[in-house]
Amino acid sequence: MDLIKAFTELLPIEAPFEIDKLEKDESNQEVHIYLRVDKQKLPPNNSLHSHYKRSWEHLKLFQYRCFIHCKLPIYKDKATGKLWKSEVSFSRDYSRFTLLYEAEVMRLMKIHHCFSTVGKNLGIYPQRVESIYHHYTESFEEDIITQTPVNVAYDETSSRKGHDYITSFYDLDTQQIIGIYDGKASDCVAQFMQDHPYPEALKNISIDMSPAFISGAKGYFSQANVTFDKWHVIKLIYKHLEALGTKADPFNDYISLLMNQVTSFYKQNMYQEFAAQLQFIADFAQDICMDNPITKTIMSHFDGIANYANSKITNAVMEGINSKIQVIKRVARGFRYKRNFKKMIRFVFANLDFQVIS
Repeated sequence: MDLIKAFTELLPIEAPFEIDKLEKDESNQEVHIYLRVDKQKLPPNNSLHSHYKRSWEHLKLFQYRCFIHCKLPIYKDKATGKLWKSEVSFSRDYSRFTLLYEAEVMRLMKIHHCFSTVGKNLGIYPQRVESIYHHYTESFEEDIITQTPVNVAYDETSSRKGHDYITSFYDLDTQQIIGIYDGKASDCVAQFMQDHPYPEALKNISIDMSPAFISGAKGYFSQANVTFDKWHVIKLIYKHLEALGTKADPFNDYISLLMNQVTSFYKQNMYQEFAAQLQFIADFAQDICMDNPITKTIMSHFDGIANYANSKITNAVMEGINSKIQVIKRVARGFRYKRNFKKMIRFVFANLDFQVIS
């Protein structure tokens, strides 16, 4: 098979451009593809005025870096005398890379979250990776809610060392991050309410037992049912149980029974059964240990814990998101500006597939 014909079929080249020649630079491990303009396919009523040189890097050809070169024509309209330049379909204006190459850059950014790592992987400067990334992520500068959230979870995570946090809101139905706000106070909930297209539509909120989050949920979304994340509840009760185990040796058998109850009460299917067993755990702890943190925790958060029987929502997905956010921060060795950190989070968790992007 003719090599040039084969490459013409494989590369994203359209008329009036065609391959003129191929050159291999063995010393630099590069392949150079030179294009020309098919004069038989010039635009009607236009004449060829001049050329200007352009080069683009394309995806690797085996172990060789691949470059496309072309003298792009400048045409002259015979009727008006105006000059205009031709454009190529395989690259955007002012880019030194093909669309397929940029799609690969964005794919790697989804994986590595770091300009330097992606640049090293591809053999280009990190600044070029950053330029491509910012071109395709302009829409991630701000939070965008595409449809009315009904079931929402939110949680905080650190944005840098020290007491510097961000709070992320997650739509449990569309499985998307719909808001990222500075801090971890009820002010974050207030800002989310302002951004929510229809706050009254929110039905269920899943949070941990943070006083600030509880205050925000009740203060700004009073119509919504708050469900305390079951994993936080179990973790907190087990923490109290372990503390009681060291102080109440005579009650070891009872405490073991209580631990079994904690494990099983989330398996109840009916709200009445769930609430009854939750009340039993609180009363049982009160009977054997008198004043204790288990009973106090359950009774002060009873409705939010019991609501799980109806909503069946948890913050488990937020824990996974927060873990991923910490990976993003660590891999990038931190972010100087918090807005760039938020932008990277939105990009990484967006349900996008970067392929040929125009």
